[in-house]
Amino acid sequence: MPVVHAAQGGEIIDGLWRFEALHPEWTEEEGGEEGWEPTVGWWALRSRPSLVLIDPLVVDWDELDRLVEASGGCAGVIRTCHWHQRSIAAVAERYRAEVWAKRHPDGGAPLRLDHAVSAGAELFDAAVRVLDVERTDEIALWLPEQRALVFGDAMLRRRDGRLRVCPESWTQPVGGPERLRALLRALGELPVEHVLVSHGPLVLGDGLLSLRGATA
Repeated sequence: MPVVHAAQGGEIIDGLWRFEALHPEWTEEEGGEEGWEPTVGWWALRSRPSLVLIDPLVVDWDELDRLVEASGGCAGVIRTCHWHQRSIAAVAERYRAEVWAKRHPDGGAPLRLDHAVSAGAELFDAAVRVLDVERTDEIALWLPEQRALVFGDAMLRRRDGRLRVCPESWTQPVGGPERLRALLRALGELPVEHVLVSHGPLVLGDGLLSLRGATA
């Protein structure tokens, strides 16, 4: 069984911080086997020259201000999918930061996008590599220094910490759930130590085994 870490925030791996917040749009209808939990996670990554924020949903601005200041500023914001716009507009304005994301395929998501990314792009002096999971504008992220995969919605964890692919009722790529599983399974070629998700508890370690088990 995976080891679930009860962390509300703080540096979880050298150079990577995790924060939690209650999602303001969650209702009981969002829960259940095909849904997601009310608490979601987001990330701050130390890069060169400063901090990168991933899918921020900010509760404590003072805490974030201190971390940004101590890290030499905010180098940018990454949005893994348009569903995770969250606090991005406020963060971008507050820290005068630009937004990196994949362009929505139909151009229908009226969200700020300063830098369009695609699969294989290396961002912030190679601190982040972009991975395409082909679910509308969703991307996953590979953090080579931390040996961590970061997912927006394509993968999540159950309450007991078990990793799973997103429910089949959620948006799927062309080719359906089997195509998504194949894309995720291929990530097992990376030296993965940690699989980090937005929806579900924090689990550190056991990355390759959990990824292979979830995508088999």
